[in-house]
Amino acid sequence: MSRSAGGPPLHVEVWPTSGGELVFPHLDGVAPDAAAEVLVSHVAPGSAVVIGDPVLRELLLARGGVQARHVLTMKRDVTPVPAPSQVPGLVLREWREGDPELLAPALIGAYDSEHPDPQAPDLGLAAASLQGMAEDPDNPRLRATTVAELDGRPVGAALVLRSEHVTGWKGPWVMNVFRAPEPVVPGVGRAMLVRALELLHEDGESHLGLAVTATNPARRVYERLGFTYDFEGWIVVLP
Repeated sequence: MSRSAGGPPLHVEVWPTSGGELVFPHLDGVAPDAAAEVLVSHVAPGSAVVIGDPVLRELLLARGGVQARHVLTMKRDVTPVPAPSQVPGLVLREWREGDPELLAPALIGAYDSEHPDPQAPDLGLAAASLQGMAEDPDNPRLRATTVAELDGRPVGAALVLRSEHVTGWKGPWVMNVFRAPEPVVPGVGRAMLVRALELLHEDGESHLGLAVTATNPARRVYERLGFTYDFEGWIVVLP
């Protein structure tokens, strides 16, 4: 989508709030102020809008929108696969039925009040969130989804789905990667992502993408693993 003929791109995506399809507004040749008017007037109130233009972001906030996230997307070729992490006591396994409930405490711990994207400390909501991600018919779970166990206890997971996600990505996508803060065992997150890359390579996939909040220090882990930045944008909830 373009801001104007020959101008820089105006990137917009809309996430529906309930039961609808992903909407890509036709905003070719539209300036940011006119795009803001189109979005506020014609998109369902409460929809989440992904935008890649800081001017449009400011215009939507001025109209009562609420910024939900400053997001960076990253991508990496599946090969070369990094060397596996050696983490004492760590076992990496496939996703199983019942994992949402088993992993709910780890998800709550990972997204505590100190996290850039904190979540409510509700076991039921956490389990439902994981179940929804793992069984999403529009974004099927891949074999590369990996669960981490320490001494037989599930402490984290990397949920890898086939997705058309932020910025029109098509292919394997890390919908969530998390680990419990306790016990403090360095390298668990890296190990899950390396295992995911190994499995994607075995399955003939070519690349892997993910999104991270700009203030999340986990992005340094992704950088060290060879992920590179692909897109910067903002998620704004319309009034």
